[in-house]
Amino acid sequence: MKKRLLTTLLLLLALGALSIVNYQLSISKASAQSEVMLQGFYWDSYSQTRWTKLEKQAEELAQYFDLIWVPNSGYCGDSNNMGYLPLYYFQQNSSFGTEAELRSMIKTFKEKGLGTVADIVINHHNTNGWFGFPAETYNGETYQFLSTDICKNDDGGSTLSQANSQGVSLSGNNDTGEDWSGTRDLDHKSANVQRIVKAYLSFLLNDIGYTGFRYDMVKGYSASFTADYNTSSKPAFSVGECWDGSTTIKNWINGTKVDGKPTSSAFDFQFRYRVRDAINQNNWTLLSASTQGDAGKPLIYDVNYRLYAVTFVENHDTEYRSASAQQDPIKGDTLAANAYLLAMPGTPCVFLKHWLNAKSDLKRMISARKLVGITNTSTYEVKASQAMYYAVETTGNNGKLICVVGKTPKAYSVPSGYTQACSGTDFIYYIPNELASQWAAIEEHIQQEAQQPDGFKPHSATIYVRDELSWSRMNFYIWDSDDNTQLNGGWPGKQITATKKVGDYTWYYQTFNINSADYYVNVVFSTGTGSPQTVDVTEISEDKYFVIKSTQAGSKYIVEEDKVTSVEAIDDTRASDGAIYDLLGRRLNAPKKGIYIQNHKKYLVR
Repeated sequence: MKKRLLTTLLLLLALGALSIVNYQLSISKASAQSEVMLQGFYWDSYSQTRWTKLEKQAEELAQYFDLIWVPNSGYCGDSNNMGYLPLYYFQQNSSFGTEAELRSMIKTFKEKGLGTVADIVINHHNTNGWFGFPAETYNGETYQFLSTDICKNDDGGSTLSQANSQGVSLSGNNDTGEDWSGTRDLDHKSANVQRIVKAYLSFLLNDIGYTGFRYDMVKGYSASFTADYNTSSKPAFSVGECWDGSTTIKNWINGTKVDGKPTSSAFDFQFRYRVRDAINQNNWTLLSASTQGDAGKPLIYDVNYRLYAVTFVENHDTEYRSASAQQDPIKGDTLAANAYLLAMPGTPCVFLKHWLNAKSDLKRMISARKLVGITNTSTYEVKASQAMYYAVETTGNNGKLICVVGKTPKAYSVPSGYTQACSGTDFIYYIPNELASQWAAIEEHIQQEAQQPDGFKPHSATIYVRDELSWSRMNFYIWDSDDNTQLNGGWPGKQITATKKVGDYTWYYQTFNINSADYYVNVVFSTGTGSPQTVDVTEISEDKYFVIKSTQAGSKYIVEEDKVTSVEAIDDTRASDGAIYDLLGRRLNAPKKGIYIQNHKKYLVR
């Protein structure tokens, strides 16, 4: 049944979707596209978005998304690095996994019809010291930036002062864009820089297997270089992070033109700000195009630029990162924000946290968008603009979608000929009556997916630990996969005094509830003062026994998983349900006299 419904769904969505295999430089062809993109990471999402973990989600993701944007996959010199301080281009072992794991993920995505977008950071480059660029060899050629590839006015002139003191030469050219402090700004006029960047981009597309690029901080260098790099490498998709008002973004898009046509799209920051303000100020009239000048007008509100607009409502830079770095988040109504995002033209980019928190709702929104055939050039009409609700009707290739968002969406009087497709907190979608039967099949499929066909059941997981070092106390510092929530308070966590005798040893332990298939906890063990401490132990979702070894990795102690069985002590009270196994792991239809296992516990039948 699931396979039949999935086939039906894909046939329906094919009416509005274009295969990523045939999606070649569509931005420069000025043609309508129906892609929906997922930002497949958030800040510090190292465990949640490892390549191996993302690959396991390929089947599900590819049903709804056409593109997935992942973090910079190059080696940046240390662990827990988001990739925005690049050090190596051709070494693809990152904080998110190995090169082999990356290749496997991209290959699996491609086989499912999901294109992978690389995060390209070429405005600046990290060094060992002020000027120590590493040399890399790829396909028999050596690539290395030189001190003369650094912009003359890098870091406001402090780099030049350092160069003079060390007798080092910089480029004779000033930066062609904005300066960025911290690492060396590259001079893209340099023939060596252009040679290295072009080789790097070709490597990512033609060797690693990426589909396209997301260019970081494009205000840092002239847009003409993006045009040159895209013309050379020919990505199927390109988007630039030009974080500014719409006038500047339009100028940047125009600056990427080759033969009169832009070679890249850009993120529509003003779209995001409109949605944020409407939600945070509880005034949905702020979505109206007439409320601000051109600099504050979203790209998709301009018929000449919506083709080049990648819309979004949250990303890794705008979300809550931590209590000390709160950035600029949307404070509520994320369902309504995404409903508006996915009902409008442009290429929508969904934020991973929103996807994880509301999969079923977002699946319905994306499916409705594709069912009616909304593209990045679709037209729309505002049907109502009130402080408490806002309604827009967008025309797709197969019909029209009415999206109503706000605190009172039911106050909008929907015209005849429409059927409610889906609704949620502060949003309603309506589709034409003639698409209702197709929608019923889609709804059935989404409901079946929500029933967790993998058989997951909520359960508890216990972390057991002992040490070989005779520590005087044991602290557990715990954080989870849900926004890195600290479960035992701030570092170094809390002292654990609960112990249990299992096997030949006494173990410290703590138990957690695992309520979803993608939830897990991570732990660092210490003596309570922060030092000594262990390495991070990650992705725990079932009972685990760990031993803190006397060996170290740097200044942190190694932790190994013990072979102790996770089955608890023998009991003689059997649970009423749950599969039954003998001690060899064979499933039994009925228990016989002896010891058997049920729900991770040993039971004795007398």
